[in-house]
Amino acid sequence: MPAEPNGRPSPSPSFTVPESEPEKRRAILHAAVKVFAEKGYHGCRIADVAKQAGVAYGLVYHYFQNKEELLESVFAEQWTIFITSLRAISEGPGGAPEQLAGVCRFAIDVFRTAPAAVRVLLLEVARTPNAFRAGSTRQTFEDAVAIVAGIVRRGKERGEVRPDADPVVVAAGLLGALELTLTGMVVGLLGGTSEEDIERVKKGVVDLVLGGVAAR
Repeated sequence: MPAEPNGRPSPSPSFTVPESEPEKRRAILHAAVKVFAEKGYHGCRIADVAKQAGVAYGLVYHYFQNKEELLESVFAEQWTIFITSLRAISEGPGGAPEQLAGVCRFAIDVFRTAPAAVRVLLLEVARTPNAFRAGSTRQTFEDAVAIVAGIVRRGKERGEVRPDADPVVVAAGLLGALELTLTGMVVGLLGGTSEEDIERVKKGVVDLVLGGVAAR
């Protein structure tokens, strides 16, 4: 295979795609998260992702046209996981205060279990032109706001949330606070990655959110 060009390479006539396509694609996406987190989107090459995934260089181009599409696919996969989890919390047990606290705890726990994915989602999206667009993170942000706003709205109807709380404003504020909090954790402004540090941050965010919206 020749050195990596700026565009997509010509397909090799001898290159064949293995039968385990879904597994290989997931391996490439997971490798991309690690490489993007370590080197940054602009500092890495497709060859770096292929090496990390343990696959042939050409296989990456079978699934993704270029590095931009690979990054957007990483965004889409990770945000899909996030939205699915928000829906599960929203549709699960407990009143609005418990569910809002659950959203906060879940977001902080994601950093505990997948710090590389959080780093990529929060830092690379801000550095990448056109990353925030419909069909990618814009749509999922709108979905996230709608889900959290629904929790707040139902809480108002049950008298669990302050009657003057605007559901959409509360939802956007909560998600914005979580984003900045996680960014602070990623860059080390809020302490390290110890269980004590993570639990301290989690408690602080939950107390702040519930203190602002819970009915008195």
